[in-house]
Amino acid sequence: MSRRSACDPLNIPLGAFWPSSLEGPLDADAGWRAFCYNERMRLLLALLLAGPMLIAADARWSVDFDDADLSQWHVPRKGDWELAAEGGNHFLRLAKEGPIGEPRRPVKFALWKPGCVSDFEAEVRLRRAGKSLLLAFGFQDRAHFYYAHLSADDGNTRVHNGLFKVNGGIRYRIGGSGSRPVLPTEGWHRVKVVRKIEDGSIELFVDGESTARFSVADSDFKYGWVGIGSFDETGDFDDFRLSGAASSECEAAKISPLDGD
Repeated sequence: MSRRSACDPLNIPLGAFWPSSLEGPLDADAGWRAFCYNERMRLLLALLLAGPMLIAADARWSVDFDDADLSQWHVPRKGDWELAAEGGNHFLRLAKEGPIGEPRRPVKFALWKPGCVSDFEAEVRLRRAGKSLLLAFGFQDRAHFYYAHLSADDGNTRVHNGLFKVNGGIRYRIGGSGSRPVLPTEGWHRVKVVRKIEDGSIELFVDGESTARFSVADSDFKYGWVGIGSFDETGDFDDFRLSGAASSECEAAKISPLDGD
């Protein structure tokens, strides 16, 4: 038996984080238990130094749409959505445009019902069919939420490509002015939103970039649901990931973004 197999009976694939001292033969004496403890502490330190977590998460969800189950989503106008597939990959498709809310705001997005969170990190792959899609978050009711408008346009367009807020009236921009387009092509792109309540920060990252494309500090909505959809266009969504600090503040009766629902 090697030192590594003795200290790691589950063969956890941590790759380069394993120190070279774990690759030799296991010593015959009984001191290997202390040896394993020390090496695991070294491993933990290496993981922490390799990159801190952006948020403290006590709840995690992952949805790839392979099981055709939308029961955990609040889907407005269900007939406008469908589960689609290409080359064996399944994804969620928003197939019909509209409506638009009054005062003017987006209402066509599906919300992940289990995920009422405060601090969070949300990630999704998406593909536009028109010019734009969106990721909603901090959703408390149809008149109070944030959303990231993800567009083929740049952030110089007044109400496109940026971070927006709905606070009892018409939506308005709070971040992303002058930014490069998030969805420059009609192919798949990956976006990630990171929200930290302590300092109010909201950051949006695109296609694995290390620098946020949008960023702002806003502390009005400290909890809410997270969702995917569009203002008035269509597109596809896949590989939805959400991790965060669970909140009990969301009220189930207020989950619909639709007027009169």
